[in-house]
Amino acid sequence: MNTEVIMETVDLKIKKDGKIELCKGEIAGTRPFYHTVLKGGKTEFKANEGYYHILILMCGEAVFENNGKNYTFSERTVFIPSPDESVSVSANTDTAILEIQWDIADGDTSLIKEYGTKFPIVQKYTESIQYVDPNKSEKTISRMMVPQRIIPRFSMGSVESYGHDIVKPHAHPMLDQFFFSFPENDMDVIINGEHIHMAGNIILHIPLGADHGVEVFEGKHMHYMWIDFLPDNELGLKRLDERHKVTGTMRSFDTEK
Repeated sequence: MNTEVIMETVDLKIKKDGKIELCKGEIAGTRPFYHTVLKGGKTEFKANEGYYHILILMCGEAVFENNGKNYTFSERTVFIPSPDESVSVSANTDTAILEIQWDIADGDTSLIKEYGTKFPIVQKYTESIQYVDPNKSEKTISRMMVPQRIIPRFSMGSVESYGHDIVKPHAHPMLDQFFFSFPENDMDVIINGEHIHMAGNIILHIPLGADHGVEVFEGKHMHYMWIDFLPDNELGLKRLDERHKVTGTMRSFDTEK
């Protein structure tokens, strides 16, 4: 098992249109990119590239044009077009997008049909399904941004809390995982017993199978995305189904604090 922890910080001081690949080659079949589109600019995500474009609007206001329709977003939102359709993004303000490219595999067409997936997938962050997990405290708000059985072999969500709080150390060798921290995040990731500080705008690859958890200290904010890839789809789904239990509630720290 590779125990080296790879983490990279997005430089938000760069004010120009462009993209940067993150954690290159860390997880087979996927490529994270951070896109910056300044006000008035435009970028395009092309169709039929052999992978899914999983797009997360991180900040700004932008118009997503897909299949003849326009979608305007001004808050954190997930947008996933059909792999055979392009999407263009026009920035009304300075905009940042995290793109996860996830390679299409044999059998995906059948899985998408089985799952009943309808493209484009649009999910406002604040309206994401919430869940509980035995590794997290009752205070924690956990969200499913892209639940399992939407995109084959993939799931994505987030964890939010305030200090002091912990995510208990655990391991999942059937899930390969990135963490990506929102700008307000300020916490320690604990990997195989070692504390690693993780501020905002950082992507981190949890070594596959490593024991890992999180600690946020008093007065600090924990707020990060987990991005899961399932090398063994059956085992990965079993793990997610067993551990993530939908609450049916819609909590927010904006109203609880």
